[in-house]
Amino acid sequence: MIKGLIFLLSNFVQFFFKSGNEYTLINRLDSIGDYILFRNFLSPLKNSKFIQKRKILFLANVAWRSIYEHYDREFADKVIWVNVERLARNRFYRIYILLRLSTFNIGKIIQPTFSRNHIVDFLLLPLSSAQKITSKGDDLNYLKEVKLFNDRQYDQLVDNIDSNQFEFERNRHFFNYLEPVFSLVDLDLPYRKFHDKEKFVSFFIGSSSPFRQLSIENMKFICMEILNHTKYKITILGGKNEAKKGTILSELSDRITSQCGLTNLIETIDFIGNSSAVLSMDSSGVHIAMATKVPKVFCFSNGNHLFRFIPYPKNYKQMIAYFPPLIQMNMSSHKKILYDSFSRGSTIPIDSIDLKKHIKEIIKEINKI
Repeated sequence: MIKGLIFLLSNFVQFFFKSGNEYTLINRLDSIGDYILFRNFLSPLKNSKFIQKRKILFLANVAWRSIYEHYDREFADKVIWVNVERLARNRFYRIYILLRLSTFNIGKIIQPTFSRNHIVDFLLLPLSSAQKITSKGDDLNYLKEVKLFNDRQYDQLVDNIDSNQFEFERNRHFFNYLEPVFSLVDLDLPYRKFHDKEKFVSFFIGSSSPFRQLSIENMKFICMEILNHTKYKITILGGKNEAKKGTILSELSDRITSQCGLTNLIETIDFIGNSSAVLSMDSSGVHIAMATKVPKVFCFSNGNHLFRFIPYPKNYKQMIAYFPPLIQMNMSSHKKILYDSFSRGSTIPIDSIDLKKHIKEIIKEINKI
């Protein structure tokens, strides 16, 4: 009843704004790492025949606003910035965002997120656009029956070509469906080069989930091994939540400096891009490192959403990923079984990774740089 009244109000607002400029709405409310794997498709999309020089409205996550405004701000004519955490917990905020969207004359809706949820559909489906396009996706964030019902309210569903496809290639497949001009798009992220700074290794210790973050004891072990067996200094990177751990690590040696909580997102990208090597958990740090073309990237993962984000395909030769033994020993021989087991998440402790074994390879690779 209440939902129906909200949608009726949305339709009422849309009626009064129907005569304005026509917009194509692009939805992307995912996290920072997801945006890194998505942003390179924005410019080709803007210049594609599919857009046909329409104005672009971008529904975007405020978490990566600084990246967009620093590098990509020419893409959209209008941006609605959304606090995704607030959107998830506050119904009135959802209604507010829906009504803001309703004030635009939206001709097409492009929803490329593979694992969309009911909140995305709450915002998009009431809009009376001529065409709504979404990825067929999965039901990771949805009751299967409800998703199937809402799927039928989109005009076009882009099929999945490979269940265990890497996210960047999945984005490419989606946009190639709209227009086949995206085959040459490359993963890339600009950064400001340091010209007077000594070479260093970065250790990005931030993670959105505690169960995907190494213990402080294991972080200490990694740092000390690198200090003892390489010539490099170490820069610890992360947000304010990692400041305490960054301080603990920096106290191990005067060759370790912590920037946790001291840099903004753009400055963190600069530090990562200028690194000789980057170590990171499965988080935005590893995607930033890969996009800025850091020579060596080492990722520690518990197998969460295996193959979708980590590991990168073999043609990305600078990455080496490390997993708990159960996953590590079966990576080459039982890929399908691993995907079926961990594509929806993993509860294996990340600290079960055999760091004493893998640190030898990490040191060897760093010393090759």
